Amino acid sequence: MPAPRPGPALAHPAGTPGEPVGLMSPASRAAQRAVATAGATALATGGATVLGAPQPAAAATAPAPDGPHHGTVYGGRRTDDDRPVLAGRMPRLRIGWHSATLRALEMIGVSSPGTGLILGADVDQRPVPVRFFRPEPTRVTMVGGAWAAQLVVFRALAFGANAVVLTGDPGAWHGFGERATGRPDRVSVLHGERPVSTEGTAQQPVLVVYDLGTAGPSASVDLGPWQTQLTVLRQLDERGVPALQEGQLVMMQRLAFGEATLAATALRLTGESTQLLQQMEDEMLALIGGGADRYVWISPTGVERQQGGPARR
Repeated sequence: MPAPRPGPALAHPAGTPGEPVGLMSPASRAAQRAVATAGATALATGGATVLGAPQPAAAATAPAPDGPHHGTVYGGRRTDDDRPVLAGRMPRLRIGWHSATLRALEMIGVSSPGTGLILGADVDQRPVPVRFFRPEPTRVTMVGGAWAAQLVVFRALAFGANAVVLTGDPGAWHGFGERATGRPDRVSVLHGERPVSTEGTAQQPVLVVYDLGTAGPSASVDLGPWQTQLTVLRQLDERGVPALQEGQLVMMQRLAFGEATLAATALRLTGESTQLLQQMEDEMLALIGGGADRYVWISPTGVERQQGGPARR
């Protein structure tokens, strides 16, 4: 198996730094975290490895996924009974000069969650950001259908990226760029595999999508700074294992038994992770990378639902 390489770091959500993220269960959060793969998610520094050593299992049986189903990852705060928090009348601000000692200034800080492309929310309804675009070339592999691939591309476009799609199924991508952006120049759809010459910047990164069926590109692709390669495997078999192992971040929709077994062997996953890959709901993704497995609800927005329809593989 290839040696692990730095990949996109999964940033800690707001909360206790370094706390492992629990998996899904209808039981209490303590029980949910008990079945999670051990290990903390790497901070968003670009130094996290993706294909780490297998983590010890904390429970004998993985529970069926269960978690939030309301709102979206972009929604506002909600109370425990899921009603919106209404803002009251704010007191008038006092504008003027304020003084503070240097020692007092050192104690002032603003906490914020990690930044990045939001791919979903965890079991505690906290957004899970990923450093999808970085100064160095980045390779991501997805096992799933066109629906999930297009949702990820849609969010990348909202992030400011341009996209090039090389596909054996151009009909599935026809008109996608125009529907998503209202412009013809943000997404290029090309039939089949071919060389691509693009340049990305921090302000406008580039996403190159290889949607070629059950395997990745026939040869290694040279990527530049601020370029990310997304390899989409519609089904997982032996032909897709190299792309799976090449990905610095692996995203997966619900898998069949044979696919989950193959993925577990290729990525050295635990038995609990193998079961969860077969139990995920339609609107869920498994994120394998950064030293810990994350299972997130995609929670499509209303606009995303209009673009792609109901969740499916």
